[in-house]
Amino acid sequence: MITAGQIYACIDRIAPFATQEKWDNSGLLVGAPGDAVTGVLVSLDISPAAVQEAARLGCDLIVSHHPVIFLPLHTLDSRSIPYQLARRGMVAVCCHTPLDMAPGGINDILAGKLSAVLPVQDTGERETLCGSEGRILTLSAACTVQEIAAAAKKALGIPHVRYTMDRSVQRLGLCSGSGASMLEDVEGACDCLLTGDIKHDRWYKAQELGIGLIDCGHYHTEVIAVQYLARVLREAFPGLPVTAFEEGDPVAYA
Repeated sequence: MITAGQIYACIDRIAPFATQEKWDNSGLLVGAPGDAVTGVLVSLDISPAAVQEAARLGCDLIVSHHPVIFLPLHTLDSRSIPYQLARRGMVAVCCHTPLDMAPGGINDILAGKLSAVLPVQDTGERETLCGSEGRILTLSAACTVQEIAAAAKKALGIPHVRYTMDRSVQRLGLCSGSGASMLEDVEGACDCLLTGDIKHDRWYKAQELGIGLIDCGHYHTEVIAVQYLARVLREAFPGLPVTAFEEGDPVAYA
């Protein structure tokens, strides 16, 4: 019998839960370590669609990047995802910032995808950005912010990419998800920062600091980890059905 605790331990080996940021809530969030697991669904979020797909496939555990419980729960509405998981007897294991920071994790996957479409100088081990939160790619030939945005759009399959400060870039900073709060910290470390979820004021701050800024969206910079996590689990548990679920960007573009 495979248990939820074994799934947790497998993920802990590649992205230790103890490394999570203080504000994060990664871990086994619904269920117990001894719960039996007969099928796993891997998704970016534990959304209503993910729960429905897990139920359809007979999966009793969902592994996601984003925590299904993040802020303190004051009530447990019957429409809420944690309630739905518990009602169906489903376990939730969520690995957020540990997977962002881990070697081979989301930011390394993102760096690999961009390295395939940009003239990246091979410097051996990738340089980290702001501790271990992001990565830095050194380009062998300078590119403009617009050129990098176009390459990222193609590499990640994004319908729209936003950018500002179309300057020359030799060092490209990457941070999956929402990393524009790092702008002040990356000044001098990179010429351009590629991330997602950029708020209005951050575009002006980038111009003030002279740093290029590219918004590839939260979903598109992180969904790339779903196949990676599914592969890790399939290799660790060969007889266990593991499904990678990519439901698509929750945002539509007119």
